[in-house]
Amino acid sequence: MSERLHVFAVNAETGLRHTHLTRAQGEAPALPPLADWLGTAVDTDEIELFPIRDLGDMMLSDYITMAFAPKALEGDDARRMNALLGHVLLVPERALGGKPTPGAALTLIASLPLAGADHKATLPKAAMDLRADQPSAPHPATSRIGGLPWLILGLALVALILLWVS
Repeated sequence: MSERLHVFAVNAETGLRHTHLTRAQGEAPALPPLADWLGTAVDTDEIELFPIRDLGDMMLSDYITMAFAPKALEGDDARRMNALLGHVLLVPERALGGKPTPGAALTLIASLPLAGADHKATLPKAAMDLRADQPSAPHPATSRIGGLPWLILGLALVALILLWVS
């Protein structure tokens, strides 16, 4: 089951902005009674509440597509969203304590399925063959370094013999 994004038109007067950006900038406005408006508990760190005019020339449907990546944005939903004036409230399903039952302060415009990760795949376990009873092969550099003192000793012995013979 995929998560949904609920798009509400705000019917009440509010001059608030409460978005991911404003939270990142440290703004913490006194929010309206969103739990009363939605009819259920709400995690305000997951929602966005802002005036449509903040989008400038961008259409609300384009903003939602870029910011939330819905699976499908039907023509009727896009037209209703793009016709909105005033404020909008965007609420991902994960932010709600239950099914929303909006009051007079909100009008549900669309409920969009969001794209999500597919966690249904099962992967095989990785083969693990680490046995403590088997000695590991020496690293090639280690075996060469171990033979170096013997090589020096052998060359020194040959040099001594040559000096003694001459």
